[in-house]
Amino acid sequence: MTMRRSHYAILVSLAAVLIFVGLNLAAWRWLPGARADFTANGLYTLSTSARRVVQRLIEPVELEFVYSRDVGAQYPAIRAHADRVRQLMAEIAAQSDGKVKVREVQPAPFSDEEDRIVAAGLTAGPTTSGEPLYFGVIGHNTSADDIAIPFLAPERDALLEYELVRLISQLDDPAPPKVAVLSSLLPYQLQPSEAGSAFILREGGRAYEITIVPQDFRALPVGTDVLLMVHPPALDDWQSYVIDQFLVHEGAALIAIDPVSRSALSQHDNTPAASTLGRIGQMLGLAEDTETVADETLALPVNVDIGGGRTLQVGQPLFPAPPPALMSRVDVITSDLSRPINFGAPGRLLLKPPSGVTVEPLIQTSAKAALIPATLAASDPQPRAVMDAYQPIGSQQVLAARISGKFQSTFKEPPVPKADADPVVAELRRQEMARMPPFTSQSARAGDVILIADTDMFDDSFYVNPQTRVPLADNAAFVLNALDNLGGDPALTELRSRAPAARPMKRVDDLREAARMRLFAEQKRLEDVLKAAEGKLQALESRRASGAASTPDELAEIGQYRTEATDARRQLRGVEREFRSDIDALQAWLVFLNVWLPPILVALAGIGVFAWRNRRRGGAA
Repeated sequence: MTMRRSHYAILVSLAAVLIFVGLNLAAWRWLPGARADFTANGLYTLSTSARRVVQRLIEPVELEFVYSRDVGAQYPAIRAHADRVRQLMAEIAAQSDGKVKVREVQPAPFSDEEDRIVAAGLTAGPTTSGEPLYFGVIGHNTSADDIAIPFLAPERDALLEYELVRLISQLDDPAPPKVAVLSSLLPYQLQPSEAGSAFILREGGRAYEITIVPQDFRALPVGTDVLLMVHPPALDDWQSYVIDQFLVHEGAALIAIDPVSRSALSQHDNTPAASTLGRIGQMLGLAEDTETVADETLALPVNVDIGGGRTLQVGQPLFPAPPPALMSRVDVITSDLSRPINFGAPGRLLLKPPSGVTVEPLIQTSAKAALIPATLAASDPQPRAVMDAYQPIGSQQVLAARISGKFQSTFKEPPVPKADADPVVAELRRQEMARMPPFTSQSARAGDVILIADTDMFDDSFYVNPQTRVPLADNAAFVLNALDNLGGDPALTELRSRAPAARPMKRVDDLREAARMRLFAEQKRLEDVLKAAEGKLQALESRRASGAASTPDELAEIGQYRTEATDARRQLRGVEREFRSDIDALQAWLVFLNVWLPPILVALAGIGVFAWRNRRRGGAA
């Protein structure tokens, strides 16, 4: 007896379901670590550095994902980020050969569990309902050390892998590197937890033990691993000696100086606009230079008043933003950066390293850079004033460099410090100086100094969105990468530079930049025409106002200049409208491709299948 077609279809369907379930169970049992990541930025694939950190663990660690699931479900951004955290933590556990365990907890309000996680360092995020939203991670190791990520903010998505892997690295070695900060800029004289402190200090405070060095220091903090100097004050002989010996003994420093620091000028407290290194510069082979560097091809856009209450974004050559293509692709600090670094009227590094010391450029300008007098840069000039003084020098200029090798002291013996009139202060300073290591003339081992010819790149206003407090450029990533490399775990450097989940509209950005450059040139030409016409018109009308008789030719000339001025104004308005035409056209195409095209294709496919079936039925009949 032949099987009926309907029974056969049911059996085949049941067999397919059983095979599907069986294959999934087998994959779950034998292929737990097999994954495929199809995201453009490899969001769910651990980097080589991350795998190296988790696989070298000696003792197991536990990551406790604390998440108020019911409260977080009310916020789409939190809910989506929570899924990403779970999947990334699962990937970390899968790659750790069983050394990383992951568990998730959901604390109930007013419970012992809530008290425990608060004591561990987690903080609740604000909610409209008033219920606490816990969304963080607590790490545990076998030594009973608890280290927490207080809150996993979605806007910090780009640093998610870095923060998780850094947490694991800290559990493996809980002592953070000690960073001493010396600066004459106010945001770098504050503790990371204080209001008004720099973004870099706040971020650095998550990974390092940061100590602010007073400007009248006589010794660096005990146990300093890395020295961070940002627009340092003028150093006396003893202070130069202290830093000299730190470089000889430890050889780990990040130093930023500037021929014109806009940040210092904005303080209005007599802080010098220029910073120098004196004997420390001689030690590094740095030649002093007072000119600033401009680059029209890398110019950051600034708002320029064009009259009538209107502003226009125009590139400021004094604010170059070198892209990754102008950064070292072999140095670990810059090799994985994916965004430009914004500079503000930077200087240039003229380095002639002494014997045994090498220099590696990290960030450079384009070959179309120009040198601008420091006096002009300090006057906050408009882009046009900069372009009037712009003379390309035809070569790339170094903005940041790594100086490596065994450093030679510029001192032959310790200098004699100045005596202090106050005996109490004198005794305190004597005790500070007593902590100094014995004088050494040359490094016993190679060291590294990262030298930057700009201090404005450390200013939050140059790269941090004032509304969201999210970095728009890789300034902080570069600095923190350098600190990681100098005093932390080098494996963490790559992770800080991972691309965020959000992908920029590069084509739109390119069109906007091209339109801006075209607009700037056309605007300058038309404004020159308008200025010349209005000048001649004013001269002729002034002559008429003085009582002089106007000839028919002069009257015709006045009419001609008025017509030229009117045409120039009309063309200027047309150029401004043209600025967005290409972008609007691209936006219309994107809307069509993303909103309308998919349903149109589905509808056409459905019509095609319907027509094919009708034709087939007609042929069978």
